[in-house]
Amino acid sequence: MCLLALAAAACSPDAPEGAKLSVVVIGDSEQPEGLAQRLVAEAVQPGLVARDEAGQTVAGLASSWRFVDDGRSLILRLRPAQWSNGETLVARDVVAAFRRAGSRRDPVLVMAGIVGSEAVTAKRAPASKLGVSAPIARVVELRLESPSPLLLGWLAEPALGLVSDKADVSLARYRVGGTAERRVLQRKSMAASPAARPAQISVATSPDLRAAIAGFMRGEANLVFGDGLAGLGEVRASVRPEMLQVDPLWGIYGYVANGLRGPVADPAIRRALAMAVDRGRLAAAMGIGAIVAADGLLPPLLAGGAVLEEGDWRRLGAAARVAEARRLLAGAGWTLDQPLRLVLLLPPGREHRSIAERVADDWAQVGVLLAVTEVSAVERDKLLARGDFDLAVTEASVPVPDSAALLMRWRCGAGAYCNPEADTMLAAARRAPAAGRAPMLAAVEARMMTAPPMIPLITPVQWTLVGRNVDGWVPNAGASHPLARLTVGVRRR
Repeated sequence: MCLLALAAAACSPDAPEGAKLSVVVIGDSEQPEGLAQRLVAEAVQPGLVARDEAGQTVAGLASSWRFVDDGRSLILRLRPAQWSNGETLVARDVVAAFRRAGSRRDPVLVMAGIVGSEAVTAKRAPASKLGVSAPIARVVELRLESPSPLLLGWLAEPALGLVSDKADVSLARYRVGGTAERRVLQRKSMAASPAARPAQISVATSPDLRAAIAGFMRGEANLVFGDGLAGLGEVRASVRPEMLQVDPLWGIYGYVANGLRGPVADPAIRRALAMAVDRGRLAAAMGIGAIVAADGLLPPLLAGGAVLEEGDWRRLGAAARVAEARRLLAGAGWTLDQPLRLVLLLPPGREHRSIAERVADDWAQVGVLLAVTEVSAVERDKLLARGDFDLAVTEASVPVPDSAALLMRWRCGAGAYCNPEADTMLAAARRAPAAGRAPMLAAVEARMMTAPPMIPLITPVQWTLVGRNVDGWVPNAGASHPLARLTVGVRRR
């Protein structure tokens, strides 16, 4: 007799153990690096290290590891595993996979701090110069530019998953089918395991929030993810509080500024824009504990209470900030009578528009008029790549609590911003011993904020509707929720 907990699976003895997990991601299926793509990649691109239900690093294809050479080298031992064509996983397969990541210029290699990664991803050196080697068949060695307590977190990223260069050959526990709008993952093994519990996982992408909420309430979807802040207000008004989970992310929500051309290329104007926002009022209006005010490039939990240098505008009180913002704008020729007019690229979503309206009210008090243009994520990326913008909403975050990774977004050549002095300081901080890195990174952030690359506002979040029959969901900072580790059981009332 079939158990109710397995009602979604067939009762045949040949049916795979475990139920079906149905997931909807609110977003654009054409966005190449969206949340839906990441959720699928986590299940089908297994790495040396994995993440569990709470977002903690656990053994993956590596059964054990140890740091040597004062933390500058990591030795990993592979567990017995076979590719889908029957060949045994060996260390040289890992070397080949990492070199392919270098050839495709994957930034995760640089974030991890692997020797040679910057030169390889910048095409200044061949992938063979990457600090990854295979001393013996089941042992991999990673050499690091400097000791990194965050290395394991980066190794758990799908971008460093072990993917074969041969078609239809993989180490994944799931095979993938379906369309770009709805990916279907079918577990290969008949028996469930801690890292592959559901027999089938479907991940659909939809721009229709109301339809997704309705389907969730009817039990057609077990999880509904918001790929960003948009939709949070409507979801809060539509479902019972216990169904909604809101996780804080390691990042900053704010407005990227075009630091290379146009009116906001003037650092004084960017400082004035940053000064004039009442972030406390903005965060309070959101009414979410996970959303807090942020006036720098690092979220408060990563800023570590760094002491601000003399002259940093963030040491000023609210009234003094407004007065200084008016002075800076007046020096550039903009006043309340002759205001500066700027256009903000805004994603769809009432939440983004509400934030923009509050920011616009603050800026109007110092001589800046803000207009908004709503664009899709794909169109926004195109406009940013062309440099055809004044300001644009960003919710960018990193999956690891890595201050250096957040600051590296603003290096010269990465976008419409360049501060060579800050780049030099950042490179020195990344080479420094781990114990002394925090104050050096705080100094980098302070230097960048003298000519800010963005207008920081609040901390970003990820919201999710979680069905009552989903077991294994653990809220965590960084919003790590590997779908394959969840269980679908009896629907609880």
